[in-house]
Amino acid sequence: MSTITPSPTLDPDWTPSVYGCNRKGDFWIWDYHAQNDQRTVLGGPSQTTNCLPSTWDPSRAYAGTQCPTGYTSACLSTGSSATPTTTVCCPTVYSFSCVDNASKNPHGPWFPCMSQYDYSTKRRVTVTDFAANTIDFKDVNQGTNLHLFAMGISHTSPTATDPADSSATPSPSDTSEPSSSSSISAGAAAGIGVGSAAGVMLIALLGWFLLRRRRKEEADAPPVAGYPVQVGDTKEMPSTARPQELYGDTARELPG
Repeated sequence: MSTITPSPTLDPDWTPSVYGCNRKGDFWIWDYHAQNDQRTVLGGPSQTTNCLPSTWDPSRAYAGTQCPTGYTSACLSTGSSATPTTTVCCPTVYSFSCVDNASKNPHGPWFPCMSQYDYSTKRRVTVTDFAANTIDFKDVNQGTNLHLFAMGISHTSPTATDPADSSATPSPSDTSEPSSSSSISAGAAAGIGVGSAAGVMLIALLGWFLLRRRRKEEADAPPVAGYPVQVGDTKEMPSTARPQELYGDTARELPG
């Protein structure tokens, strides 16, 4: 069984770790001393560690849907359901397009971006000789028939599902056992509905019976009369009169 290595992901907020990457006019000649392996490139060899993500690999694409800051989409190739769409992101400082079949040349996947000079001029460039391991300066004639190359960042996006696939008849191997959360049948749903209705009617009859029984008990009970308590007006008792001496006759001598 083959092992599939997942594509790395790139943070949308990623930016180069060193200032000055992809600077205009920063032209270098990368010379590997091999046929079709000498190019004028935007930036020097140090950009592989300073100006590209740490997980950058020229032979692989990131999983994502957009180019990072400082890069723009130069081209894309739409694949099938097994091959997702690949987008090549190139630096925004120049108008780059994609190299046709870049992998046919040595180190071609490293430089998928290409821009043709729009005027002729003489320019001083930095030359990196990988065979001699030296760096030097050189004046070169920049003609309109020559190109400037750049390192790019690629990402892949899944393709849309073919609508015809949704109407295909599934094979027996596509069947699966129903899960515990599958929906109930129409007959079971009808049975549940009838049972619920019967339960509601039974509860209603029971409530009506209890209400009627309560009213009957209240009608048969002896009436309880209520006697209101009357509170009379309170009056102050008259005070006792002050004691007085009784009137009597004056004492006189009896006749003899």
